[in-house]
Amino acid sequence: MIRLLIIILTLIELGFSQKAFVGMNTWTHSQTVGLTGGGYLFSTQNEFRNPAMLTKSNRYFKINMIKYPAQINGQSLMTNGKWNKHYFGLKLNRINYGFFEGRNSNNQVEDDYSAGETHLKLVYAKFSNSERFAIGVTSGLFFSSIDNVNANALTISPGAVFFSRFGQLGVSLQNSGLTLNSYTKKKAKLPSSIVTSLAGKIEKMPLELEVDHSYSLIDQQSVFIFSGLLHLRNRLIIKGGTSTNKFDQITDVSFITNLFSDVGFGVSYEFEDVLFDLNAHSYGPGGFTFAFGLSVRY
Repeated sequence: MIRLLIIILTLIELGFSQKAFVGMNTWTHSQTVGLTGGGYLFSTQNEFRNPAMLTKSNRYFKINMIKYPAQINGQSLMTNGKWNKHYFGLKLNRINYGFFEGRNSNNQVEDDYSAGETHLKLVYAKFSNSERFAIGVTSGLFFSSIDNVNANALTISPGAVFFSRFGQLGVSLQNSGLTLNSYTKKKAKLPSSIVTSLAGKIEKMPLELEVDHSYSLIDQQSVFIFSGLLHLRNRLIIKGGTSTNKFDQITDVSFITNLFSDVGFGVSYEFEDVLFDLNAHSYGPGGFTFAFGLSVRY
């Protein structure tokens, strides 16, 4: 069957590349889209990618919906709380790659099949006695499926942040862990990376800036991400970001397209205890990603 052939070819490709579970790095948080993947140390609407930043987050219940090109979409639910100087968080991510038409070797239509990934995360963080230093860890279970074929992994992502009057310095190990069940007989490697972050507020200006450096432990590639938050009056926040991935998206098609390649933009507005978040990111010739977030503080 054609459907079976597609699945087999996909699994062979994953097996030869020795890299799977790439959805672990897919954006499922609205603000992350507007910041082009940055914002590891922003306390406003932080999604705990550096788990130590859980110590600086207000208590929220958050819903995020992401619309990617090619009918791919993502969702996430998040909540967090505090008990006796211990900080806890819970996040559930879901990526849906859509439905695909099934056909047999005679090109006859069969039942549709789908592909998707789910990541359940538990987060814990704690301040040092001086509250100048915080550590945290995220542990989770990742489930991936193509039709009725499954793969899953156990993930762990520790992080630490140092707070000073000049800003914050953070480091985190993203998506390390153990493969529990792979698509192939070959052991798949998780898309682990080391992220170093530096963030701070501009004196006498309502502006926060952050620079992140992500180094992939799989393909030894690096990327710098530059992002910022502009806090306006009436609880309005303008955000934006870009990264060095921009150079890989430049084409000969259009100057305007190249100019806005790999650029994120967003706006947040807080009304009493409810925060609305709209964001977009341009892949240049690859299209746009749109995101919506709704948070309720409790």
